[in-house]
Amino acid sequence: MALRLSRRKIATYTADQLLAGVSKRDVLRSVAAYLVDAKRTRELTLLVRDIEDVLAERGHIVADVASAHPLSETLKAEIKKLVGGSTPQLRELVESDLLGGVRVDVPGKRFDGTIRHKLTALRAKQL
Repeated sequence: MALRLSRRKIATYTADQLLAGVSKRDVLRSVAAYLVDAKRTRELTLLVRDIEDVLAERGHIVADVASAHPLSETLKAEIKKLVGGSTPQLRELVESDLLGGVRVDVPGKRFDGTIRHKLTALRAKQL
């Protein structure tokens, strides 16, 4: 039976290994093996968020960027500057239901510059 570790300890271990240069594949295999052995696979989504939080605390920010169309290299560079951190990483998602604009999610914050959000805010002001 596997020792029960907190998600925070697993996240810290994973971040330490990734930042130490250990192969992502090896790190993820060991974490996945632990989760399967401990019957904790349902916690995977929460664990990913915890790992991203630990990485963000250390200046390695992962930002989710949603847009209606693929981002240009210039726009990616601008978003990375705004996100900050020593090595920001962008996880891009093209959402065809967005009319335009961009939404950026970083741990604990959200910037929503989508047209849908602006229209919703405008509609709320009129009420």
